[in-house]
Amino acid sequence: MRRPILLASLVLAFSACGQVSITTGSYVQDFGTTDVTSWTNNVTYPGWYRSSGTFAGHQNITAAAPSNTGGFYTYECAGNNDQKIGSRASGSASLIRYGVVFRNQTGFPIYSMRVSYRGYQLSLAENGSTVNTITVDYVVSAALPAITAGATASVPALNFVQIMNSTTAGSNQITGYPCNQYRDISSCVAFATAVPNNYYILLRWTDIDDSWNDHHMAIDDLQVDFDPTGTACSTLLPIELLSFTATPEGDGVRLEWSTVSERDNAAFVIHRGRDPQDLHPILGQAGAGTHLGLLQYTDFDDAPLAGISYYMLQQIDVDGSTSLSDLVAVDRGARRSSLLITPLSMGPDRFLLNTGWDGPFHTEVYDQVGRKVHGTLTSGPGRELDLSSAPSGVYLVVVRDGDRMLSGRVLVGH
Repeated sequence: MRRPILLASLVLAFSACGQVSITTGSYVQDFGTTDVTSWTNNVTYPGWYRSSGTFAGHQNITAAAPSNTGGFYTYECAGNNDQKIGSRASGSASLIRYGVVFRNQTGFPIYSMRVSYRGYQLSLAENGSTVNTITVDYVVSAALPAITAGATASVPALNFVQIMNSTTAGSNQITGYPCNQYRDISSCVAFATAVPNNYYILLRWTDIDDSWNDHHMAIDDLQVDFDPTGTACSTLLPIELLSFTATPEGDGVRLEWSTVSERDNAAFVIHRGRDPQDLHPILGQAGAGTHLGLLQYTDFDDAPLAGISYYMLQQIDVDGSTSLSDLVAVDRGARRSSLLITPLSMGPDRFLLNTGWDGPFHTEVYDQVGRKVHGTLTSGPGRELDLSSAPSGVYLVVVRDGDRMLSGRVLVGH
């Protein structure tokens, strides 16, 4: 694939020691569908904590005004059982904190974390002079941090600010929003100092008493991806393909490919054709979803085309977007040998093609999406190939003589 993943996602394992252990993949928490009517730190949801104070209970939000009691809550909307956690900081419950603790057990430093979640405003209070904001910060520590520990840094880009406003003075809840007022929030946090192996990261939300402007605010659908690769906050991309090969075997063609990371990878589709610009899908396999580490795949084309044909691997994300591999040429005709491609000293991006054939042959050059960028006829066992005017990249070189075909790749770098 031409889109290597730089920000590796990590699958996380739960631990009874007070944190979620970062080992080999992505952390996702949707809080389930079972009503949460009590709360115990690190038990109700492993790794999750709330500050001491009022647990006000479970609230089913409808269009009617919800409870005016301040405290930490679990929520659902109109009886749909899709659980959320959140708070109304008011009265004696004037400062409410909640969050999740991770422990780096990847064996590598972590350079950044990408956080996304959905913030819900579930009610409207009679408006005061301040804006109700749920702030987000994090704590990095060598020991398990308390939910009230001093912040290492705040992350304003992850704050959840109230969506709806009222001009009515007072302090009571006046209406409910049954999960119809929400905002999707996402940002990447680059740590000032990489988080060492075995250190802890507390990701925390804080709700303060906003003086007559305290709405019910909640979070759901959290995803956190951590980067141990050394490229902090790089773009999340779907897959890093290590190799893709097509090899004649018996009456068919064996197709093999391997990946070193996948993110939200739904499927692979193999395309084949006689012309690099006219390929059709013939085989498919499910992808691994999200995975960090080597994976190897094998498939078999048991009805291959005679003579020269081309294969390409397509990767499909869960959102439907795709990426394509380089072309692979297969010759199931005459005797196969190798094409020797040697750089020439007379200038950059000039090569000598040596086929070992005596007669004339055709040379074709294709870019990474299968477009032919060069074609010519030459004679003799070798010829020069000048790609100094081609854009930088990897190109497939194909030479033909009747039913004979050889191929190889060259890197143009100028």
